Amino acid sequence: MKYFETHAHYIDEIFDKNREEILKQCKETGIEYLVDVGYNLESSQKSICLTSQYDNMFSAIGVHPHDVKTNSAQDIYDLYQSNKDQKIVAIGEIGLDYAFVSDNKKEQATLFIEQIELANTLKLPILIHSRDASLDTYQIVKEHRAEYGTLFHCFHPTEDLVRLVLERNYTVAFGGNITYKRNQRFAEYVNQIPIEQIVLETDSPYLPPEPYRGTVNTSLHLPIICKKLAELKGMEESSVANHTFENAKRFFKID
Repeated sequence: MKYFETHAHYIDEIFDKNREEILKQCKETGIEYLVDVGYNLESSQKSICLTSQYDNMFSAIGVHPHDVKTNSAQDIYDLYQSNKDQKIVAIGEIGLDYAFVSDNKKEQATLFIEQIELANTLKLPILIHSRDASLDTYQIVKEHRAEYGTLFHCFHPTEDLVRLVLERNYTVAFGGNITYKRNQRFAEYVNQIPIEQIVLETDSPYLPPEPYRGTVNTSLHLPIICKKLAELKGMEESSVANHTFENAKRFFKID
């Protein structure tokens, strides 16, 4: 089976000692494509540099809500303009996060909207991060349409978001969190979403699946996530792998 890793952070310093070896293992074990995702200007710059060294890697560039005071949509626009010849396939990860800071909701929303508009200008899809902010995410995405594709990273379902995903044919990414016992209710929502709208991710080095919680996550764990998704949807594992692979290629417009 072959896999498409739609969201990882191999620019993270935790991989400084073994990054090349891990990426080699990924290629050898069927992970044919990877999208390395930036979360501020510095990490986005590093992602572009890293992915330029590997034929099967692509970059997403953007400003995470945690960096709302540090970087701007203009910074990402300037970065894109100076790297037009590089393999930039999305604006992300962008969105809202109220888990630790919620007194800057207006600033987060403004940055989110500006980056949606930037993606439309550059004719790129967006990768959405939403944590403890489902309702506000729903309102913004509903009112500010990303014209070239929307992918909900580490999708945490709510009734409103699932309904919007279905209405607008958005793409959702499931990762290691679907293997956690506390997330057993995911099954109900997973079955509502057609396989044609689902892709796989690890969010490496974060969110390792069971039984690897507490360790550094890598894309080598994608088969575990694929197996769990197949179980939840009552499908053959090979069919889930094939569908999610083709879905990701189509979303990122990779031939």
